[in-house]
Amino acid sequence: MIVRFYASLRDVTGTKEARIAGCKTVGELLKRMCDKYGKAFEDLLLRDGSLIVGVMVLVNGTHIAHLQGLDTPLSDDCVVDVFPPVAGG
Repeated sequence: MIVRFYASLRDVTGTKEARIAGCKTVGELLKRMCDKYGKAFEDLLLRDGSLIVGVMVLVNGTHIAHLQGLDTPLSDDCVVDVFPPVAGG
């Protein structure tokens, strides 16, 4: 699948997107990405295994809050967009 990173996640990962295969759920994908990109990546997205308020994860353009959350199923042809919490004004 293609995973696209936005905002500060691009700085942490060093890339705009990555190809990752074999993850069955969003939760599994996030765990694998935390293992790959380290604590700085995890700190932007997760607290105690749950998404931080304001984090957006879209699967094929749909927010996982409108699907099955971290249990949202994935296949290798999915496109996943990951946004850290952002503030503006």
